[in-house]
Amino acid sequence: MDALQQIAINGTPGVIYSLVPFLKSSNDELRTATCQTIIRLFKKIRGKNAYYDTLRHCNISKEDIDFYQVCFPPEQYVQLLAIASLNGNGRIREKAVKKLVLVNHPDAIPFLVYRLADWVQPIRQAALKGIESYKILPYLDALIDNLPVFEGLQQTTRTNLNGVYQDVLHYLVFTNRDHVVSNFKKYADKSRLILAKHLSASLTEPSPVPELLLTDRHFLIRFLALDHFDNLRQQDREQLLHDKSAKIRLHALYCLKAQGGFQEMVLPYLADSSASVRYFARFTLKEAGIHFADFYNQQLQQGIQVSGALAGLAETGAKQYVAAGQPYLSHSKTKIRKSAFLTLQMLDPQAAYDFALSNLGGTRDGLGKNILHFLARFRDAQTLEKARVIYNEGSREQKKDMLTLFSNIGGWSVIADLIRGTVDEDASVREWAAHCIEKWRANATSLYSTPAAEDRARALQMLDTAAALHKTHGYFKQILYRTCASIFNETSFASLYSGRCKFVILLIGRLIMAHSP
Repeated sequence: MDALQQIAINGTPGVIYSLVPFLKSSNDELRTATCQTIIRLFKKIRGKNAYYDTLRHCNISKEDIDFYQVCFPPEQYVQLLAIASLNGNGRIREKAVKKLVLVNHPDAIPFLVYRLADWVQPIRQAALKGIESYKILPYLDALIDNLPVFEGLQQTTRTNLNGVYQDVLHYLVFTNRDHVVSNFKKYADKSRLILAKHLSASLTEPSPVPELLLTDRHFLIRFLALDHFDNLRQQDREQLLHDKSAKIRLHALYCLKAQGGFQEMVLPYLADSSASVRYFARFTLKEAGIHFADFYNQQLQQGIQVSGALAGLAETGAKQYVAAGQPYLSHSKTKIRKSAFLTLQMLDPQAAYDFALSNLGGTRDGLGKNILHFLARFRDAQTLEKARVIYNEGSREQKKDMLTLFSNIGGWSVIADLIRGTVDEDASVREWAAHCIEKWRANATSLYSTPAAEDRARALQMLDTAAALHKTHGYFKQILYRTCASIFNETSFASLYSGRCKFVILLIGRLIMAHSP
């Protein structure tokens, strides 16, 4: 019983094959626990192919199916039937499918749908009969929940399921439209999107469907409302023009392009938060005599559409207005600070470098991460010196950030700094240093040059120091040793290097010896 409990928690679906015989145990308690464990493992499986590959070899007979019906409650019995319906033996599948038709349980529906594409015709016919029996109001929502399963089987070549699928959709979209519309928002995203496509395509008269699409939380469903743009109220059009999805805003503008006064309408979109919308607006207004750089500068001076205006300055190469964006480097919103820094990078790289270096280690938000990635491009002595000072004097998080920077910089000049991180007093810093060393090693295949004498000497000295500390304190005695040793002992890894690049093997080899139990 304890073993079954552990298997249920930590086991994989492949274990089901070995547990199936215990379903017929004479011990009621063991039989029940086995069934519960199998069902938990069964629910871990994802996808039609994974179901079949995992369960087709399970040793289940036709008599076993009758035994399950007698000995297990309906909730468990239907799951065992589902497993049997995926058996490699056609006779077992056929009996399981016929039983699934009779259990009157929503969990039976997806496995009947799978068998619609069975390679044995009598099983397909039995599954089709089963689907028809479930086309009643109590199972309406269950059919909707399984629409993605129906749609996924449309690619099956052995049989054409389009007729069955269209029949189910007609039953849902036309026969039970009122129920579907009133309960639309409670369905899962995939099912809701399928329903929305067919509801949208079926509109022939005024209905609540466009409003249903407009107010949905999924942007692809809201996008379908654009198909009815000409019939929407003005307030609904405005809603689409201000939708949080850039794709919807852009296509709403396309829908209005032929209308009079469009140039005035599109003017505010010059500084939209989406690059695609900004490009469209500039293209539309290119003959309108608008100086785009001046427009973006004016927006920044007034504090309007700041993110889009900052990006617009960069996109138009407006170097004369680089100063207009610099005050926003200290804005209260991280998003705007990031936009201002990106604009500065494009318009004045030297000013961006000076800003990044002076703010290195200062923040751990999105701007701080951007600074780390930006400075990694330079690999200059000034950046490394500043990073080493911050590592020496900084907090735990600052140390991790500097290790990240060293790892992003890569090359021979930083390996000593990374190794130093593995002997830090803080365990979390040591763990992060080990991660960064692994990242450095993965990129080491591009190091085709001989390390400078200074970098080589510094790395070897740090390795000697680290080896002594590792031996004294036992850092990474198991995990890092196994990781590095498995890499170091691989012939394929060593073959990546020749001549000048074998120094990397020396470094990792000495690190392994330091970590050896």
